[in-house]
This record gives sequence, structure tokens and C-alpha cells, in this order.
Amino acid sequence: MAGWPGGALRLVQTRHRGEGPSRAVQASGAGIARAELVRTRDVGEAREVFSRVYAGATLEPMRDAPFACALEVVSFGATRVVKGDWTGGGQASLPDLGEHYVLSLSAGGVSAGDHAGEPFRVVPGRRGALFSPGRSCVLDVDAEFHGRTLVIDRGALDAHFTTLTGNALRGPICFEVSLDLEDGPGRTVHEVAELFRREIEQPWASPMLLTTLRGALFTSLLVHTRHNQSALLDAPLPRVAPACVRKAEEYMAAHAAEPITLADVVAAAGAPERSLRAAFVACRGMPPMDFLRRRRFELARGHLAEPSADTSVAGVVAALGLGHPGRFSIEYKVRFGESPSETLSAGRAAAGLPRLQPRRRAFMAR
Repeated sequence: MAGWPGGALRLVQTRHRGEGPSRAVQASGAGIARAELVRTRDVGEAREVFSRVYAGATLEPMRDAPFACALEVVSFGATRVVKGDWTGGGQASLPDLGEHYVLSLSAGGVSAGDHAGEPFRVVPGRRGALFSPGRSCVLDVDAEFHGRTLVIDRGALDAHFTTLTGNALRGPICFEVSLDLEDGPGRTVHEVAELFRREIEQPWASPMLLTTLRGALFTSLLVHTRHNQSALLDAPLPRVAPACVRKAEEYMAAHAAEPITLADVVAAAGAPERSLRAAFVACRGMPPMDFLRRRRFELARGHLAEPSADTSVAGVVAALGLGHPGRFSIEYKVRFGESPSETLSAGRAAAGLPRLQPRRRAFMAR
């Protein structure tokens, strides 16, 4: 059984009483972390781990059947591959998937269930299931099952959608649950997901290659499946931007971390301010400085999701000229569905860095 992505899935060492020590280790590639969460024949231990790792989840093995459970996870930033194997069948349920999108696949065995009222089946190489944030899920297995599940933080996929369309989401994407892996679009999703999974599971996994594969996976999930935002992705591509817009975008991309002004952008574009503003609104749906601010927020998210040891929210805000940290945090959460500190915490965990300790306020004696 794999893929119940509760908010507590953070690659921490898990107390273990079964067949061997649970472990959490960082791979040789920066930003890749691996953890074995449980490997046991003890039903009580398996239930305990499920309830702690997958917040609110319950596990009910099939009566009078042999039971064994193993759960491993490999993480790269906001994306995780969960490998879950169990024997004997049973049922797992989760009242709320939290802030995650989930692609459920099988390497062996069949499962069936219900996701917010929509039935689904997961069959190796034939059927998969896509789960959306904030919805319940129940999964039944009749016999031995080997789940291979991709868990994606909502903020990461939502930000990718905005990059593709130029439109900010006001709520999570709601996917059609059942995914046919044998037809054209679904087959592409499956093949890209398998490429990502196979690479991240290798001891020589390359963060550079994983970054490229992750982008391809996100794009494939958005354009090759059906969901409540498909109309925006199905729309004709916007007309080619005029030269002044392209020049302005190139300048902003190269200098986004610098304190550039509208006058700087206008000079780089070689067009009057009024003409440049009108061209940006027509092609990008926003004025040039709003476009620059969006670009800076995307950079900030990238720095926080894949941090170094000394990365801090305040430091990223200052480096990118994003103003007051408090107002930045509010706007960041609106854009990405989570606070910057949450992104940083997840990024540090994925990179194998220790958790940041909260600052203590100093009070001056009167």
C-alpha cells in the first residue's frame, strides 16, 4: 500500500520493532533523500506508522490472511515517490489528502477504491488513479499489492500551472480520478512518471536530470489529463509576443534579483513605456512590473524549495527585493497555497538539513 500523503511525511526516523532498523538517509545527489519508514509483519506496528506518517489514515488488514508491510519513500524537493508493498489484502482510508496531488500506480497487484465519490481501479500498466487535495480516499486490496505512488505538493504543481498559462489558481486543481494508461495521453503520463521514478530510485540519481524530468512530469499531468482547469490549457496559444516584450522579459530574467525599475525595463525593451505596458497586458495579461514580481516570487520559491544550509525566508526576501517579510508571506501563501516557512522546512528535510530552530525574542529589562 502506498501513497497516502499526509502532512507528516517528512523523512524522519521511525521507531521500529520489526525485521530491521528503520532508516532515513540522504542520497549522494544534493536534495535527494531516502527513508525506509517501516518493514514489519506486526499489524499493530504498521497501524501505528500509518497513523503517524499519513495523518488520519487507518489500515485494516484482511482477516485470517498473512500480513507483511514495507513502506519506503524517496524525496526530491516537492515531489516524492512512495514504494509500498503489503501481503494479505485489506483496506486503507484517509479522510483528507491534505495539500497534495497523488498519482497512484501499481507494480504488481490490483486495487480499487473511491476518491470523493468517484470509483477507481489501479491495474499494472493499464489503469492508474489521480487524487486531488483536500478530498477523502478509500482503497481496497484483495491480495498482494505493490504500490508505486508519486506525491506532489500542491504549491509546486499549482505554480507550474501558472507558469504554463499565466493564470493564478484560486483553488486546487480537481483531476478526473480514473486514468487509462493504455491510451495516448494517459500512456504518456505513465511513461514520464516511470522515467522520473526510475531515476530518483537510483543511487546515482542526478538532481539536474530530476529537475528536468519533474518539469516534464508536471506538464504531462496538466496537459494529458482532464481536470477543472483543462479549458485554459486547451485554449489556442497566445500570439507571439512583440520584440519589445521579449527584450523586456529577457532583461527581467537576467536581472530579477537586482533592484531594477520600470525605467530600466523600458530602456532595455527599446519602446515607449505606454506601448510596452499595452503590449504586456495584451500578451501576458498583466503590466511589466507585475510580471517581474511574479518572476521574483517564482525565484523565491525555487530558493526555498531547494535551500542551502544558510537559506532563510528573510534572506531570500531581501535578496530579491520583495519588500516586507510579513506582506511577502501573505502574498506567497495566496500564490502557492503554503507559507514560505513551510516550503523552506520541506526543502530542508528533502536536502537532509536539520530543522530550523524558532528564534527567541529578546526582552529588554525595564
